[in-house]
Amino acid sequence: MTEDRPNKICLWRDGVLYLGESFDPEMHRHNAVQCCIALQGRLQIRWQKGDAWQTCYSAVIGANVSHSIANPEGPLCILYLEKASRDYRSILDFHGVSAERGIRIDPLVSSTPVSGTLREALLAAMSADLSPAAANELRRSCLRLLHGHISPPKDLDPRMSTLLARLHERPGLAFSGAELANLIGLSESRMQHVFKDQVGIPIRRYVLWMRLRNVLELALAGSSLTTAAHASGFSDLAHFTRTFRATFGIKPSALLGRGSGGGSGLVPLFCERA
Repeated sequence: MTEDRPNKICLWRDGVLYLGESFDPEMHRHNAVQCCIALQGRLQIRWQKGDAWQTCYSAVIGANVSHSIANPEGPLCILYLEKASRDYRSILDFHGVSAERGIRIDPLVSSTPVSGTLREALLAAMSADLSPAAANELRRSCLRLLHGHISPPKDLDPRMSTLLARLHERPGLAFSGAELANLIGLSESRMQHVFKDQVGIPIRRYVLWMRLRNVLELALAGSSLTTAAHASGFSDLAHFTRTFRATFGIKPSALLGRGSGGGSGLVPLFCERA
């Protein structure tokens, strides 16, 4: 990380945009589609441990695809999109992968550098005071580069919309399956089936992803990792660290620092939903 270009992270309810230094992650997988852009040099990416590294300027990695990606030549941009987001659907549509078969999207690998205009805008954003509106435009620019269209929001079953709203109201609360099912008037098994059909992943995995996000948000707002982990339903810091590392391939301290978010050097921006 350079002094005049601190790492930046922008958070929406359905996505995360990271601008900053690259890490050296272990093999990992998570429930979001990951759009990556090299801001300098080229990315290195591999799909299985032991595979040869491939180089590219940009890539799209599907949800639940084991991978490792880094940029040894400079900073990068990573846009994570949750499966319930409209933008995730637009990437699926472009690649011709149906929502039911959206386990993997083959990487979109460009053979030419990212346009200078976009690359300069993303680099400039690292040292600028971003507004939510500016962050939203950067998100849309990344999608345009990756040939995703901004599609209309996917219509969800109203019961699932109610469920998602309740989960996001209390991201650290350990709801039981029966409590969630009762909330929307379904049996627990039916609720699980409809949620996976509508959102694309089992509800337990969605809740875990949301709890990880909540720890990140609390830590960036100034809480210690230990306090944030407990507030998000993890039994202790070690439990959170193991889960975070399995999901993102790095220890949380590599991103957030060892103390509160205020001491990590990572500049957060909490955005309205795009």
